[in-house]
Amino acid sequence: MKTTMLASVIAVFSASALANSYQHQSDASFGWGDVATGEVQNWSLRHQFYLTPVRSGTVPYAEAAFISRNASVYAGYDYAQFDLPGMAEFSFSNWQLGGVYQDKAHNFYAAAALTEFNGTDDRQLDISLGYFVASDWLVKLDGRHIDDEGQGSYTEYGISTKKLLALENGNFINIEASFMDLKQNDNSEYSVAADYYFGRNIAVGLVYDWLSDDLVNAEEDSFTLRGSWYLQANLALNAAVTFDDIFTQDDLYQLGISYRF
Repeated sequence: MKTTMLASVIAVFSASALANSYQHQSDASFGWGDVATGEVQNWSLRHQFYLTPVRSGTVPYAEAAFISRNASVYAGYDYAQFDLPGMAEFSFSNWQLGGVYQDKAHNFYAAAALTEFNGTDDRQLDISLGYFVASDWLVKLDGRHIDDEGQGSYTEYGISTKKLLALENGNFINIEASFMDLKQNDNSEYSVAADYYFGRNIAVGLVYDWLSDDLVNAEEDSFTLRGSWYLQANLALNAAVTFDDIFTQDDLYQLGISYRF
């Protein structure tokens, strides 16, 4: 009986690994680091459902849905626990619901996400409207509406872009950039990122985030080194380290796993 059950499990995972498409993706991650002379730990869960099967194609596995333009809906949950000197441990959590609309039949893009912070009246609504300038290049306008118990309601606006470059050696480069005008101070939020894909399975990337009132002179900034490795077409490991995070002013670490079926 045990042999038969083991064979069945292996068969299921083997079939998933060899499949050329998927409609579900589940992600889990754990993060940790220092904050205000204390420690923080974070757990995140997310599940995404694609309305049509995503074909792996010939691009990096991580970029399949972007290139195929598959619409999706998703739900996520985050939990963070803080341990600060002289204080009792405390935590906060939030959940998120969202969706992405895109299709090969046209070049338009739309996305929305609602984040509710448990135990408070705080919430955040993110909306993006975009256009595919090319099959592998998206440009979008972003809006972020925040309801804050302490500071009231306000809306922030920005712009972002994503481009996947195919190289002649069979590798790829993913380039991303974003800008957001912050309403609660005189700064703006900037981010640039690049990921180098070694074929379809392995990627190494660098992200630079900074706050500034004039684009060039950063008042606060941080670097993130990130990577992913698809052991199979449906199973990936992820890792990242952020140096001098903008919000904690300390280094943060993260490990994650993704499974598709």
